[in-house]
Amino acid sequence: MVLLGLISKGRSRRSGRTWGIVFVLFALAATLCCASFAADSNTQLGVVLLHGKTVGRASRPEQHIGALVGPLKREHVLVETPEMPWSTRRYLDADYETALNEIGRAVEKLKSRGASRIVVAGHSTGANAALAYAATRGGVEGVIMLAPGHRPDLHRKRFAPYVAEAKRMIDSGRGGKSACFDDVNQGTQLTVCTSAAIYYSYFDPDGLGSMPRSAGLLSPRIPLLYVVGTGDIIYAAGREWLFDKAPPNPLSRYVVIEAGHIDTPSRAVPEVISWLHSLP
Repeated sequence: MVLLGLISKGRSRRSGRTWGIVFVLFALAATLCCASFAADSNTQLGVVLLHGKTVGRASRPEQHIGALVGPLKREHVLVETPEMPWSTRRYLDADYETALNEIGRAVEKLKSRGASRIVVAGHSTGANAALAYAATRGGVEGVIMLAPGHRPDLHRKRFAPYVAEAKRMIDSGRGGKSACFDDVNQGTQLTVCTSAAIYYSYFDPDGLGSMPRSAGLLSPRIPLLYVVGTGDIIYAAGREWLFDKAPPNPLSRYVVIEAGHIDTPSRAVPEVISWLHSLP
């Protein structure tokens, strides 16, 4: 409205002056639009973007989160996409605590590139880890969870025999020994062969892999963007299962979109960009 008013006034004067005003206003608008992500030491935003479990579903860990990388970079956001222990190539070669350390290294890499504000984001298992990192390590400006996955707390009964066996091995000093355990990926049964200690670190229903637990540990100052598709299995759990367990924050958002588990990252691009712009 202000812009239209100024243009209207300008039309009553010389045409050249009118277009001069329009040009200046559009230039100013463009500057303000991009100011929050400008590449300077005070405002540079960095995002650690974590892929989901790719076993049996994708050969490249970045396959499903790749749709976000380009839009983020066009917004002048620095992005790191580390390959995590739940990729096809690595599955599961490191425990959850080590995975969080790897996220920490990605955070430090962003800082070395000039990022002064960090957001951790992830899809599926990556969303699980993004929340766990923010809850246990802190030092971030926000968390983005896209179609969160890996739910040992919801599969407590299913995994119970395998979790108990892994715990017995650990207690008997055989935590470093390998064995084969039950796993699942979006309803598809899998078998994972790894050490008892590594398996237990992910599948303990009360451990780091429990998203409701991590949500309860999140600092009230860290806002959460939770995006879920209506075609995703986790949609039926509702916001009370996880989102409502996080401390209230005026910038936190629970967003439902028309998507399935796999295509949520690509369909959530507008929501992610808009939410990042809302951060102070």
